[in-house]
Amino acid sequence: MKFLPFFPSKKNISFLFLLLIPLGTGFSEPLSNFAFYNLKRERTVLSDSLREFSKKDILILNFTGSTCQPCKEQVPVLQRLTKEANLSSRGEFRIRFWVIFVGDDFLTGQEYSKILKLEKDTEVLIDPLSASYSQIKIVGLPTVLVLDANQEVLLRTEGFTKDGTNTFENFLHSLEGRK
Repeated sequence: MKFLPFFPSKKNISFLFLLLIPLGTGFSEPLSNFAFYNLKRERTVLSDSLREFSKKDILILNFTGSTCQPCKEQVPVLQRLTKEANLSSRGEFRIRFWVIFVGDDFLTGQEYSKILKLEKDTEVLIDPLSASYSQIKIVGLPTVLVLDANQEVLLRTEGFTKDGTNTFENFLHSLEGRK
């Protein structure tokens, strides 16, 4: 039996191209329109929240999960570094810290915010459908994004490593001279 190579006709190529267009562009909305839910089950839209920031403010998004052990270790470190950076900013700008539980429900988010001793100034949010995996192209947890008020990603780290923590800490120190 002899196999002939497949040479698609122009008609077949057009059909294949039409099938591939939706796959290549994705079905996600822009990052600015991305929504999470707070522990009161209220919808929080990222772009709306960033409009309330001053032009100098920074937002740290920590994507975490209740079953992720490195996440549980990373959150207190990020919280401490954020608090230190806010103290050293002397009120010239504010760094806000959001912990987003990906794939967890509201009850689990509440439970783990207590276990992790998240402070009042840390916003606890839920992504119950794990939409952030496709929306922000998260490969795994933990993932940290640092955004400015213009929705620009200033820093992205994935995983909880010494290098990633050092990069994050150095980034925060670089903000100290910011006017």
